[in-house]
Amino acid sequence: MNLSEFVKEVLTEIVTGVRSAQQAEGGAFIVPSGDGGHHYAKHDRFASQARIKSTIVDFDIALTVEDSSKAGASGGLKVWSIGANAAGERASKDTTVSRVQFAVPILLPESQEEWHKALRKPVE
Repeated sequence: MNLSEFVKEVLTEIVTGVRSAQQAEGGAFIVPSGDGGHHYAKHDRFASQARIKSTIVDFDIALTVEDSSKAGASGGLKVWSIGANAAGERASKDTTVSRVQFAVPILLPESQEEWHKALRKPVE
């Protein structure tokens, strides 16, 4: 997988996971809207102001650059993964492993559930 695909997949999965958690029944209120200025526990990677909630996603990635002599093989920048399936192939290749670190800020999707009304419902 190349780096751009990896970053896109991770960020998309985070947002999808938050939305999925918001729809689960019987759980907490995940990124609630209209929280009335609630003061959240302080955390270096979370901010809440004017009804906007955001976080930072940190990436610390090992990348490989391969120059392969295998026929039809393409080199290039790839996200390193543990394990490989060589399937008995023989090839000569030079590999350089590099580490890249970066952070991406994201605005978290607010829950559409009206948590204040749900809290007033009698428990059955």
